[in-house]
Amino acid sequence: MKALYFENKLGNIVALKIASRFTKNAAFAPFSPFKYAEVKEPEIPNPRWLKVKNRACGICGSDIHFIFMDMDTKCFPAATPGISRKYLGHEMVGEIIELGTGVAGFAVGDRVSLRIEWPSCFQMEINPPCRQCAVGNYMLCENLGRKQLPTMDTGGGFSPYMVMHMSQPYKVPNSLSDGEAVLLEPTACVVHAVMKQLPKPGDKVLVIGAGTIGLLTVAVARALQPNAEIYCLARYPFQAEMATKFGARDVIFDNENAYQRAAEITNAKYFAGYFKNRILLGGFDIIYDAVGSDRTIQNALRWVRGKGTVVILGINFQPGRIDYTPVWHQEIKVTGINCHATEYNGKTSFDLAARLLADKKVNIEEMITHRFPLEKYREAIKTFLSKGKNKAIKIVIQHS
Repeated sequence: MKALYFENKLGNIVALKIASRFTKNAAFAPFSPFKYAEVKEPEIPNPRWLKVKNRACGICGSDIHFIFMDMDTKCFPAATPGISRKYLGHEMVGEIIELGTGVAGFAVGDRVSLRIEWPSCFQMEINPPCRQCAVGNYMLCENLGRKQLPTMDTGGGFSPYMVMHMSQPYKVPNSLSDGEAVLLEPTACVVHAVMKQLPKPGDKVLVIGAGTIGLLTVAVARALQPNAEIYCLARYPFQAEMATKFGARDVIFDNENAYQRAAEITNAKYFAGYFKNRILLGGFDIIYDAVGSDRTIQNALRWVRGKGTVVILGINFQPGRIDYTPVWHQEIKVTGINCHATEYNGKTSFDLAARLLADKKVNIEEMITHRFPLEKYREAIKTFLSKGKNKAIKIVIQHS
């Protein structure tokens, strides 16, 4: 079968990082660690694994980070234990076609999405599990790298088939379409972020970013707290239109007037110092940063009110320079999320996301603006990189 994957080989990674200074097309060169190639169809390695035939898979920003290797070697994730071959594609929906004899809770024909992507105590079958896995924080597993999985040839969402441990899949409710199921995993990420700091009635909330994650944050925050004032920072008019449709009260455009607009909305005091040093006193009660760049974090810290909260859910693998003085000066609470987890009373982020989608409180399928077959992966990636030009939000690889 043909699959998209990433080879964790230092020579190829260095070659790509050097060549990428001159052209983005270096990611598609023969020396690149990113591959689209024929691989062996995966097989179930032991009785507690199962096999899935994929139907569709969304392209996530993290996939793009791997493809172009725009990860600084000094960032925290770069030092965590890795695997020799990383199959890409985790925002998937597929159908179980084979079960190991030890698998419980699933049946052939069940539609599933991928709940746990990275190795945790559950896939490694470590007992007792670490303190994080024991309470459902599987993305924070402290035994990462302690034990090898029985196979590295798992396939991924960007291949026709994949195998996974029985702890990894989430059974998709029959009430969800395949399109909604593709967006179940990113919705679970957003649920985890909003649950970190749930808005109260009357709170002024800003979502920075109007891509898939930003729009989902607007929708989920609106569904979980209908009486909050939710605003969105967007770059393009088509994003602003979608943000309003998904529940934003108003949209701030990402331009030179953004500080003044934020001040007007929140009745904050706006001050401008030397060298474009701008701040707000007062501001939003909660800011969800769905971009996570140096600039957006910097703005979030200056737009949130004293004792307010900034939740970072956008990912950035480039350590930069951020002014953290607002954190102590304004006593700001800053937190982040790594995908999803168990939220409360045994309910996971996926459980809550699936319920929101099933109740149609979040009508998300119209976020899917583009679909491509796997063999047109380059066109799909280029569309992702030119979202403004293509009016793209969620791009999906559709399997036959």
